Amino acid sequence: MQAIRNGISWAGFASGPTAWAVSLQLDYAIADWQCHAGFRPTALFSLLAAAAALAGTLLSWRALRHASYGTSPPLQARARRFLAGTSVGIGALFALAMLAQMAAGLIFSGCEL
Repeated sequence: MQAIRNGISWAGFASGPTAWAVSLQLDYAIADWQCHAGFRPTALFSLLAAAAALAGTLLSWRALRHASYGTSPPLQARARRFLAGTSVGIGALFALAMLAQMAAGLIFSGCEL
């Protein structure tokens, strides 16, 4: 509970790229199936992955707001603040990429060729 309350500074680094990679692999794995089934879950996968990336970004944001929590030397507090700020940017960037991927999944069926 303390980690959720005070944040995890590296959560955006971990959740954003991981969620994007899982979403991309799922999209490629079901590409042939969705052409024949007529059901297109790629937009749903991208939306769920973007939510996972934003959850990690939120944890990094909380760590950014509480950067001095639990760190006694000021250098550790500055390093935690830098890592948390960078993680917020990375997580938000990957969430935006997955939302763009979701928009492409809504527009294109994957069976155009």
